[in-house]
Amino acid sequence: MTSLKSGIISIIPLLLIVLLLSSCGLAYNAEQPAGNSHDGLYEVSKVIDGDTLIVKNGKRVRLIGINTPEKGQYFYQESRQVLKAMVGGQQLTLERDVSETDQYGRWLRYVYVGDLFVNLEMVKRGFAHAYTYPPDVMYQQLLVEAQSHAQKNNLGLWQKTDVSLEISINYDAPGNDNENINEEYVVITSTSDEPVDLSGYTIKDSGTNIFKFPRLLLDRGEKVFIYSGKGNQGEGKLFWGSDTPIWNNSGDTLYLRNTEGLLVDIYSY
Repeated sequence: MTSLKSGIISIIPLLLIVLLLSSCGLAYNAEQPAGNSHDGLYEVSKVIDGDTLIVKNGKRVRLIGINTPEKGQYFYQESRQVLKAMVGGQQLTLERDVSETDQYGRWLRYVYVGDLFVNLEMVKRGFAHAYTYPPDVMYQQLLVEAQSHAQKNNLGLWQKTDVSLEISINYDAPGNDNENINEEYVVITSTSDEPVDLSGYTIKDSGTNIFKFPRLLLDRGEKVFIYSGKGNQGEGKLFWGSDTPIWNNSGDTLYLRNTEGLLVDIYSY
């Protein structure tokens, strides 16, 4: 039987043709930004992943306002292939926001191929998350709207399964979060009529923190607590093992995915 992920990969060549033939994308037509502070034209040397590339002067460019799967994660290859199709062999215009580089020395830029706003297109098609990197937030509202479109249409990363679960997060530990890491926790409750096998499922925050479930079966009404810190796992209690808090008090998003990488649920606050 062909898996859904294999099916997604098989339609990528058709998607890439659409990308190359269209500068405005899908039916969702967010207003394109006017842009300013352009650096000039650059030619792509290599695409690293869905949000990072190298131009021919040797500089690494990190696309602002988006985040895509890392190597080994679900949809990494798909995101990388789509970005490569959009920018490979093309002359790029790179636009700055506030910051020149990130902590790794990569240029932080909005990327354009002609009139095509690449950062936006990656989010709109479901191959990237919108992600805020203050102070570089010039087009953040536009990117958030594009993500909403992709989610509503179950595109790319946002394809969902029909597993029935409830999620809540105690994200603000009493006092100093760094001193009470295990007072920060996720609660998952099964609302499914059939037992839910969470073995191998993953939880991810808006950043790069990932927790993988050990062998675990939840019956209807059963709960499991996932504490951010360290501890001895027992019945209904799991520990992320982090030395620092996971969940941002100012707002964050939890993504729960199954063993195939398909989205089971999203919880935002």
